[in-house]
Amino acid sequence: MTDHTEPSHDIPPTTQSGDNGGSAVTNADVSVAALAALYQGEKTDASNIFNTAMAMMGIAVAYLIGAIPFVTSLSHGPMGWLFVLLLPMPLWLVVAFHSLITLNAMSHGISVRILENRLFVLSELTRLVKSEDEKLKSKGERLLRQWVGSAAGDRIMDITQASWIHGVITSVVYGGVFLLVAGFTLYALHSGNNVLKEAAAVASRERLFIAASASYALLLVLVLLSWGKGFLILLEGGRIVPKEGGI
Repeated sequence: MTDHTEPSHDIPPTTQSGDNGGSAVTNADVSVAALAALYQGEKTDASNIFNTAMAMMGIAVAYLIGAIPFVTSLSHGPMGWLFVLLLPMPLWLVVAFHSLITLNAMSHGISVRILENRLFVLSELTRLVKSEDEKLKSKGERLLRQWVGSAAGDRIMDITQASWIHGVITSVVYGGVFLLVAGFTLYALHSGNNVLKEAAAVASRERLFIAASASYALLLVLVLLSWGKGFLILLEGGRIVPKEGGI
């Protein structure tokens, strides 16, 4: 009987032959290219989502300023109480969706930071740090990482990493918009209740006012829960990302 030995088809694990003069493409090169493509996509998504969130905030503020003068005029129209009570509703829908899209942008930021950390190591930018002392060199590498990519912006915009003054400004911006929405809601409810005094019986007026107040209170609770749960998710993701610019 004749033994038949199948030919070996071993492929080199670390290189592939290229068409450009027979140059070799290493797995490391492929890894860097894949990480760079993934990073570019994440960075673009995060930027687009953040721009959308800021645009929505601008729309909410513009709507609020434009709606205030209409409270009095709508009060004297047919079914004026209904229109006045519903005036804040678009604002709360924007506020609710804004919580989702902002938290989404922050989640993408964590993904971007993870990819940047890996690309930072592969780029060998740490060679720019010259020191014979290993401790000083390690500290220099961490400081360098703080000024590369999104880490530099996080020191201003990320409330968990920003200085106290930038944290206060961020809180004032978001808190100010929230107080404007809440204040306008109270104003609309008060105006609507005054209109109801002339347009409905006492029992009906109380039911309608309680229903409107309960609806906005429920939206407030849902928005606060959305932000709270979102921050818990972000904290969970942030635990795997060095906070001090580490790599």
